Amino acid sequence: MFRGRSSRILLAGLLFLAGLAFYEYLEADLAGVPTNLYGEALSRDTHSIKGAILEKVALYPQKMAGSRERIMRKAIFVKRPQAKGTVLISHGFMCTKEDIAFLRSLFPGYNSMIFDMRAHGECIEGQFCTLGRDEALDVATAAKYLRSREDLQEQKLLVYGFSMGAVAAIEAQAKDSGLFDGMILDCPFESSENVIKRGLADMKLSIFGYEISVPGKTLMEKYIFHPYVQSFIKAMLKAVGQLDAKDIKAFVYPVNPARSVAHVKIPLYLIGCKKDNKSPVAGLKKIYHNAGSSYKKLWITNGRQHFDSYFHNPELYARRVGKFAGRLFSGKLEGAKKEKIIKDKEPDALAVHVDVGRFTQVKKKKE
Repeated sequence: MFRGRSSRILLAGLLFLAGLAFYEYLEADLAGVPTNLYGEALSRDTHSIKGAILEKVALYPQKMAGSRERIMRKAIFVKRPQAKGTVLISHGFMCTKEDIAFLRSLFPGYNSMIFDMRAHGECIEGQFCTLGRDEALDVATAAKYLRSREDLQEQKLLVYGFSMGAVAAIEAQAKDSGLFDGMILDCPFESSENVIKRGLADMKLSIFGYEISVPGKTLMEKYIFHPYVQSFIKAMLKAVGQLDAKDIKAFVYPVNPARSVAHVKIPLYLIGCKKDNKSPVAGLKKIYHNAGSSYKKLWITNGRQHFDSYFHNPELYARRVGKFAGRLFSGKLEGAKKEKIIKDKEPDALAVHVDVGRFTQVKKKKE
């Protein structure tokens, strides 16, 4: 049937394509996850939250960009029958979905999903935190899962993220403009390189009661992303800077949300603290000015440290975040154009400051 050199080449090509198709099918089958499945509900509970359905969900993001291998992340989805929108909550470094469950109170009446980023919470075997690069795959998969649900087809999707979770949301939306309809991002950092540089700058060694700078900083900054340098940096940050308290496996890759945000075109609400030394105001302003959104706001609060705006003034925070969400879900931000920077007034210099955090403890409500 097949004669001549051309026929043999054609046959070889057809066999190669058939083998490739079979390999992809076999790989997906071995992984146990079809390539078009982003997640699935594992259980449904109608009693834990009054007037809502609580679902435990498994998400299946890629292990890394371009990989056919999947990992599993655990999520909790709260569905409210009368909800007019859905919120995906994206956490920061060294948090879990249980730690941030209280943030659902910012969005009463809406559907919400919280989930564990890779290397955090449940099912972390063989996973590494990348401070936003691969976490963008987790955020994208969660968004695609919510978009794929028939019961949510007509609803807008808002992402609320803080710190690393905010960075991951920027990176995800920059790569896929159809993920979200709006973003609320609290204290994203402008680049992973600057995060490490700031960490190194703050590191001190105490010898016989004297504080000295860690030697070799300039050389470490030059080769930040080299594997051997990263191992040393992580050891130093853990021992001196105490930035890895939960011993989360991490490897920092180059990620630059201040550059990626130029591809974000949807309504954007940025929040940051004046005294945040991990995500300083200068970096936050860079993200704001570079954002491609025609509707964008930046609120600079009197927060005292990283991700402190909510705790510094929870009532005002909830009101402003809720207002943005409400306007987005009601369609009032469609086609809207606005750019605005809001700054909290400086506190009265004569006022006596009392750190209530020293005398009170927030107790998480059981669901």
